[in-house]
Amino acid sequence: MDINDLSINLLHFAEVDSTNTYAKVHHSELADGTLIYADIQTAGRGRLDRIWLSRKGNFFGTLLMKKLANPFLGTMVLSLGALDALKNLAPDLPVWLKWPNDLYIEDAKLAGILSETVQQCDNSRIIAAGIGLNLVLSSDDRSVIGKPAAAVENDKINPEKFALELAKCAKKYYIMGIACSEKLFELWRKRNDLVGMELVLELGGGVSVCGTAAGIAADGGLILRDGEGREKTYYCGDVSVNRESVRRAWERRKALNEN
Repeated sequence: MDINDLSINLLHFAEVDSTNTYAKVHHSELADGTLIYADIQTAGRGRLDRIWLSRKGNFFGTLLMKKLANPFLGTMVLSLGALDALKNLAPDLPVWLKWPNDLYIEDAKLAGILSETVQQCDNSRIIAAGIGLNLVLSSDDRSVIGKPAAAVENDKINPEKFALELAKCAKKYYIMGIACSEKLFELWRKRNDLVGMELVLELGGGVSVCGTAAGIAADGGLILRDGEGREKTYYCGDVSVNRESVRRAWERRKALNEN
């Protein structure tokens, strides 16, 4: 099959335990490029098996990809697709891509992405890349989440409308990943806006490091520069940024673009 003929098929449920779980369990009967989404998830989860609040009115979906070898590529396809979809539907929304798998507004998380795999008999892997996107959040939701959280808050964008736009945008990046994964990676690296921001990287076990994001390494790691100018690359961890740091980084980037 010509990869340019690849279609993104939408599969909608009123309720499901987890769109990622459904994709992994039913992958053999689902077409490549199926985007599963649900009004409600009863067992939604994020990285490290954290519970993802899955209230009706928000978007919960998983894109099934059978032609990519690396689950990190699945994260790139879905994050770039979601970023484009939001910019198309809400051009004034100040959404940005944060390493390794989140979409943010200022210092608050708008969406998280979780890529998982299913090992096949021939040792190939199928990728189920899931995204949870806050379209609306109540004050009670924010208090339950317990961390800075953002929402699109645009009554013109509902889950169905976002699913249609995401399918269109993600298809482009899925095809790119199949044809030239290096091109997909370079685009993802270029569109990561964390560079130049001061951040805290939580490594687990109560250990964290502070510094300035100096760049994204050729292998996808985050290059962090400490207060003495030393740089070290990290490959996992939870990143926290502050609003003032985001503002300063954007001002520097804007000044560079104008000169």
